[in-house]
Amino acid sequence: MNSEICKDVMHSEKLTCVIADENEIIFKSDKKGIVPMLEFLELYQEKGLKPVYQADRIIGKAAVIIAAHCGISEIYADVVSQSAMNIACEKGITVYCDQLVEMILNPAKTKEGPFEAALHDVDPEDFEKVLETVRKTLAEIKAMK
Repeated sequence: MNSEICKDVMHSEKLTCVIADENEIIFKSDKKGIVPMLEFLELYQEKGLKPVYQADRIIGKAAVIIAAHCGISEIYADVVSQSAMNIACEKGITVYCDQLVEMILNPAKTKEGPFEAALHDVDPEDFEKVLETVRKTLAEIKAMK
């Protein structure tokens, strides 16, 4: 198993996120945004999963911090933000991507994405604060819909 296999599954099945351990795919999602990573985090904590590889459509700062916390060591992404790439390098995560961008944009592509923006002043090493900020931001987004 590797991130290339996860990528192939993600694209062929039109998913947004695929995560595997050394032997098999352990998580798939077609949900958008940070939701798949939050759902995987819950499974990881409940079941003691040992993820190694991930493929995702978009990896920003929040997603890479969660991935690192879960022990993922190799990621393929269609799009990765520079801040996520920097954190991945610091955490020893190998990242392959089709496009490296300065920042992840909001869905309207008018400004920085809400999770990237919310994490500006949060230390990536403070996982509990990162998670609290991500969940708060997600709740705010849902409340606006």
